[in-house]
Amino acid sequence: AYQSLVEMSWSSFFFYVVVYYVSVNLLFGFGFVLIGVDKLSGVTPSYFWDDLSAAFFFSIQTFTTVGYGAVNPQGIVAHMLASADALVGLISTALATGLFFARFSKAKAQLIFSNDALISPYRGTEQMSFQFRIANLRESRVINLRASVILSWVETTSTGFSTRRFYNLPLERDEVNLLPLNWTVVHLIDKESPIKGWEPRDFTQNQAEVIIFIEGYDESFGQKIHVSSSYTCREIRWNAQFLPMYYPRNGKTVLDLDAIHEFEFLEEN
Repeated sequence: AYQSLVEMSWSSFFFYVVVYYVSVNLLFGFGFVLIGVDKLSGVTPSYFWDDLSAAFFFSIQTFTTVGYGAVNPQGIVAHMLASADALVGLISTALATGLFFARFSKAKAQLIFSNDALISPYRGTEQMSFQFRIANLRESRVINLRASVILSWVETTSTGFSTRRFYNLPLERDEVNLLPLNWTVVHLIDKESPIKGWEPRDFTQNQAEVIIFIEGYDESFGQKIHVSSSYTCREIRWNAQFLPMYYPRNGKTVLDLDAIHEFEFLEEN
């Protein structure tokens, strides 16, 4: 429950807080109605819904320790129920405060990945490479960024037994000290690469997937961040190259985050 409340969106979090707040006070409101609203000084017994309304709002005053003083419990049973209401309110406030702090203080990276990965010529040479791009959506400084890329595919043995294999793809550069613009992560498809000689149909037949793990340090939060993504055969474009996503303007370099996904296919020789 704690993990779900910390990970969910803010709108969902506030929805559950409001539902809990109303439900608990309705429950105590029913309790006061059951013992009789005549046990609450300042409340005149009337119809059920009027009694429930008065008991509900008295519960809210007790739950939040507001206590306007217009209504007071009378008798041991009413005092015990009001005491339980106040205790639940104190515990709930402490839990809600802790959850708010955990959500605000949690370092959540806003690193975006290009929609597609490319099989592209490496720096204009005939050697091919596997490439994808990442960039930081926030203005926070992310340092000591490290990338790990793993190729996963299904391999069938000579006996007909299928097993999924994993291979850590070496990168041209697996770490950068600072991410000021974008980072194009590159794996050279040399003779040591497991995808050397693969064609698009090989990725499909082998049910291949490239899994990416990114970790770094966010200076704004003072915490480590972890981000993961993957590319399947449907998200890999062959013989293409990324288009530039930054340009100079008035002596400054402007990063166009919308262009992180843009690429162009190269003409066949």
